[in-house]
Amino acid sequence: MASFRQVNERHVSAEVELMLWSPRLDLIALALKQGDVALHRLSWKRVWLRTPPGGKEHDVAVLSLAWRPDGKILAIGYSTGTIILCNVENSDIVHTLVLSSGITCLCWSSDGTTAEDSELQPRLMYRDFSSAYLPKLPHLNKSYGCTSSTKSVEDNVDDCKMLKEQEDFNILVVGLANGSVSLYAYGVLLCLDFEVTLADCTGECAKRVMSAWLSDAFSKLTVVIESERDGAGKFMYLHVYNMPLLREKWVELRVVALKYGQVASLATYLTSTIGSIKEAWEDILLEVDSKLANYAQEKRRTSSGTVSDDFLELLMFGTPSDALEKFLDHDLTEKGLKKLGHSIELCYSNVQKYVLKQLQGVTQAVYFHLADLQGMALWEDRFGALGLRSEAVTNALGCTGSFLLKVAELLQVIEVSIRNFKAFFRWLYVVILRLSDDTVPPEVTRISQQEIVFVAEFLKENFAVEWSEEDRLSFSLERVGQYLKDEPLVFPLPAHLNAWLKFLEQNPAVLKLAIPHNSKSSLVQEHKNLEQAAADAFVGITDALRPCVSMESQVTLATMVHPERLSVLSHVTSGKDDCIYTSFVPCRTTGQDLYLVKHARATGEFFVARLYFQKFRHIADGGDAKCYVVLDAQFYNEEVLSVLLCGEGEHTDSNVPLLIQLGLKHVQNCFIPLQRYASHHVALSEMGIQAIDTAGCLEKMDFRRLEKMRAACFAVSGARNVVCVLFHSRRRVRTFEMDVEEEDDETGDEDEEDKDAKFTAEKSITDFQDDDKENSF
Repeated sequence: MASFRQVNERHVSAEVELMLWSPRLDLIALALKQGDVALHRLSWKRVWLRTPPGGKEHDVAVLSLAWRPDGKILAIGYSTGTIILCNVENSDIVHTLVLSSGITCLCWSSDGTTAEDSELQPRLMYRDFSSAYLPKLPHLNKSYGCTSSTKSVEDNVDDCKMLKEQEDFNILVVGLANGSVSLYAYGVLLCLDFEVTLADCTGECAKRVMSAWLSDAFSKLTVVIESERDGAGKFMYLHVYNMPLLREKWVELRVVALKYGQVASLATYLTSTIGSIKEAWEDILLEVDSKLANYAQEKRRTSSGTVSDDFLELLMFGTPSDALEKFLDHDLTEKGLKKLGHSIELCYSNVQKYVLKQLQGVTQAVYFHLADLQGMALWEDRFGALGLRSEAVTNALGCTGSFLLKVAELLQVIEVSIRNFKAFFRWLYVVILRLSDDTVPPEVTRISQQEIVFVAEFLKENFAVEWSEEDRLSFSLERVGQYLKDEPLVFPLPAHLNAWLKFLEQNPAVLKLAIPHNSKSSLVQEHKNLEQAAADAFVGITDALRPCVSMESQVTLATMVHPERLSVLSHVTSGKDDCIYTSFVPCRTTGQDLYLVKHARATGEFFVARLYFQKFRHIADGGDAKCYVVLDAQFYNEEVLSVLLCGEGEHTDSNVPLLIQLGLKHVQNCFIPLQRYASHHVALSEMGIQAIDTAGCLEKMDFRRLEKMRAACFAVSGARNVVCVLFHSRRRVRTFEMDVEEEDDETGDEDEEDKDAKFTAEKSITDFQDDDKENSF
């Protein structure tokens, strides 16, 4: 094993609770005490900082972190039961999960197989042709020059969940404080959830999931549970679950999860589009009301009636009231009317384009993907075991069709509103010119009887509103605005104006085959129905997989003597040994024993090793070596276990922390078999297993003395060959590059330690203050 090389030592401006390295880049995520999450490079330059959902004023803590295997998404689990998936590039929230209890652990596991593997190619029964048949949706933040305060969807609007182009299938495992475990395909689709049960628990007992690990083939789920029983204290159990259906149908589940990601991405785009339409519509109301508010208020104060009364009298008799004449001649003016008309026409145009191009386009895309899902649901030989119900998908398709019909109806209403609006402003323009004794162009003076009817309709529909001091509104485009409210339509479109309804009335035989049209529902109500129906189309997966989960084994790991001192837990799957390793230290900061549990996947047998560290061959102990305390232990990779030790001797040198790289090959002879059905009441820590001093098998290059620091914990990554050690103050870190070849073998380890000591001594307080400024939160 090569040497360790120190890279940095930096201050952090807030206490660090958790640390986790990215599997693909030299990035480390830090969970801070106040609920913030910071992302830093190996050089310790901060990339971004994300505050907790709801802000810092809420009592929120980050309890777990997990990286997606490709390193592009970071999952953050909070004590409130919320999980957010963040884009590593800009910290934007890609997806949010809300669960029933606090998030205690996260684990993102991959199948380890890429789509290019020759063995997988025949099993890929589905190809996505949506990009060939569906037009690309425009970006909301760049549409028609209309600025929206709604946060824009990602540039790739049809994949804002960032599921495309992933090399493998992965599952996010979530452990909860109430003893439940949930599995999310690609981190977004709930495919399994269940509550852990204890074999020896007959009464009520509180359970809490401490850690979970899903093997690379999805064959075994390892869960560590903390249980508290009345009068019996706390116990720590290890459970192993078999999930044969998940292992057998993971290819089909992958296809369904990708389809869910596409539908969810489009649903996000659809919601944002409706939000943009609402904002554009409010702009129209504000434009008109900004001119009419003062007049309407004055009208209300000095006389009875409404603004609509004055305009109707002007239309019928051609003579305005004194107040209206003053308003038209001095307040509104010809120039102001032109500007107002142009602004409203632009807003109308934006709304129409939003509905015509974006709303229709995204709904058609949703229908396309749901039709794909219906084909999967009908292919029972492949997808039937996953619980896809064709009835639920058919209902979702029907809701999508109903939404499309409502969109078409809204377009018709908008066209009528635009027609009446243009007629009203043309008539009002002529009135203002005549009042100001200006010349009226001949082409404007010609107003047909039909246009007068349009003006009357516009006044009746939009100005028949009593003045409200609370809302300060005198104008309402209710014919269109009612579609953007979560309530039934006040003025549904008459059936004789709807060509589709007219056709159905004339052909009753087609009525049962056609997509239902809810004439009294608003667009927002149809949107809610569509969202719920699309979500219901995927819910059968959990119900299908849950009965196939069975507990294979239960092992009592330890009794929690000091429950306030968290146990140290870590897992890794070894493809070479075909087993799952679990390391645990029953009590952090005081425990001297490190337990390794080896679970053979083929036979289901358990093997246990109890290790401690005392006599190192390359450390002078003066003949009075004492056992080191295990501060932290994490698997560096499937062959190496990293251990952080702290001495408890009288000598100063013995208190220097040690960073150890323990090769698992050194401890294979230390494992002893454990009865598969051993008594659940006896913990491993109480079985009297012989402890083995592992320090003697370590070579000089297998460990490193951490001079001039008091360590608390660390984060390791074999994929990136890096380690970050957190000081006891939790506001200072030291980073190392591992497996670095020595440039000069003759310098030896002592010279390297001298260099590090010199590096630490020369690091002045001023430098640390500069670091604080750079990394301040």
